[in-house]
Amino acid sequence: MTSEEVPNLALALETLRRLVEVGFEKTNGSTALILQRLDQVDDRHAELAQRVEQDRATAEIRYAALEARLDAVERESVTRTQLTERTRQIIGVVTALVAVAGAVIALIQLTRG
Repeated sequence: MTSEEVPNLALALETLRRLVEVGFEKTNGSTALILQRLDQVDDRHAELAQRVEQDRATAEIRYAALEARLDAVERESVTRTQLTERTRQIIGVVTALVAVAGAVIALIQLTRG
């Protein structure tokens, strides 16, 4: 090695050292940014998970209330068979009343006539 090559080599090593340091600093900065974003994502995920849990609990409460209402409606509802039977009974009662009214009118006609 000549005396001219030694300063050039030292300068090249110093430049290389600086480039490596800059590269490491950029990598460290990028890594720190990625970690910060991951922390933000974790926080957002936790918030959303809590919100989903609250929504699920609310939905379960609403579902139970709707089930109770449906059960009450089913207990109190009138089926077609029950409605038909009730109609038959009403028709039977009306027929009997009309027959009694007819008999009363016939008796009145006979007694007057």
